[in-house]
Amino acid sequence: MKDFSRFGRDFIEVGRYLEEIFPLMNVRFISVNDNYDSFKSRESTDNLIIPFKNLINDSYLRDISIKIRSSFDVKRKKGEFIGSFATYGYLKDPNNKNKIVVDKVASKVVKDIFKYRLEGLSADKIAKKLNNENVLSPMEYKKSIGINMGTNFKKKEKALWTAKAIFRILENPVYIGTLEQNKFTTPNHKIRKLVYVPKEERIIVENNHEPIISKEIFENVQKLMATDTRIAPTKEKVYLLSGLINCAECGSNLIRKNNGTKEKPYIYYICNNAKNKQGCIGSSIKSEVIEETVFEALKNHINSVISLKDIIYMVNSTHYTTKEKEKINEKINKEKAELKKYQNIKLKLYEDLKDGILTEEEYKDFNISYNERILDIKNLIHKFEQEIETLSKGISPKQLWLEYFKAHKNIKNLNRELVVNLIDSIEVYNNKSVKIHFKYEDEYKNLLSYLEDRNELQVAYNG
Repeated sequence: MKDFSRFGRDFIEVGRYLEEIFPLMNVRFISVNDNYDSFKSRESTDNLIIPFKNLINDSYLRDISIKIRSSFDVKRKKGEFIGSFATYGYLKDPNNKNKIVVDKVASKVVKDIFKYRLEGLSADKIAKKLNNENVLSPMEYKKSIGINMGTNFKKKEKALWTAKAIFRILENPVYIGTLEQNKFTTPNHKIRKLVYVPKEERIIVENNHEPIISKEIFENVQKLMATDTRIAPTKEKVYLLSGLINCAECGSNLIRKNNGTKEKPYIYYICNNAKNKQGCIGSSIKSEVIEETVFEALKNHINSVISLKDIIYMVNSTHYTTKEKEKINEKINKEKAELKKYQNIKLKLYEDLKDGILTEEEYKDFNISYNERILDIKNLIHKFEQEIETLSKGISPKQLWLEYFKAHKNIKNLNRELVVNLIDSIEVYNNKSVKIHFKYEDEYKNLLSYLEDRNELQVAYNG
């Protein structure tokens, strides 16, 4: 029990104040449990006990609140799900309520939503498509499988898909295996109003559970949503190169124009700044020319990447993977040394508690802090060990993009999903020349450089 004796004078003053103020304010204060009524004459000691008890109770509630918050934070950092309902696309594991597993039915809808977005459909068009196909909205689906999920925002008898619901799914990193918790909180145990927690203060655990969407697809969708790609009024989808094609002279977006008629269209892309006479010398190119150029360049690049992948397996990759493993093992050893240091500090804390150097309250605070640090280090070590395991299978995390390009081999035509997945941007110059920036360009160059170095070593060895 805490020592409250030093607050004695304050209690007396509060008691006297209450005695004086209640009659003046014509306020009647009744405490049933304490058998107190301000309108009845009482001894002065009776008036003092109320604020004293309230302060003790408030202190107790505050301590309990802090302990519960700390307990929740420890669970979150371990990657344990502590929400009431699993995110759409997942279910709570029946064997472990703090773990989420993929819902085979809802996850297919999630995959379709990301696919539709990559194909060029807006969030509103996706919502309408799902409603037309009678796909149950997240709330209705949860109800259909027996999850009673109440809400104050329901306006219709049956909840439908909305653009907002689609955006929530498209922006949620839970679908790539990242658990992001503590998005909202309350200031303290007295104020129950929820407040928004900045992203940098949230508890985020990557590679926490089975993903539904690949990281590449998720990142591509985020890039799309950050780009201003409006859909023409008479179209269902955005145009093939919308948001990706820029003027190499000034960096402005190229806009799509029709200089012909509806019957005989002449479609071309032109620099927005040059069109509005804002100082750019301008670049323009016919639609079918740029699309054919992109298609041929994309085919050649995919074939080149696939050939590179085959060469990687033909070359003595042991040298590469061994060097990568050595680098990761150095990181692991460094973290293990840190882990041992904090574990020793924890042991010393207990000795300090027994010797009376630390109070029990101080010991608990320090213990929670060091437990969190130890957990962070263990998670980091686990992540490094997973990287080594991936390397042992013959391909490093830095080379996984090779598989991504291989998945798009033998392309027959150009489509929006293909363009968005494999191309970062397209630059058009004033002389009609085109420069295409493919995804993973740096990784591609580094791998080429590595193979050239290995070839030189091989030649030197054979010589």
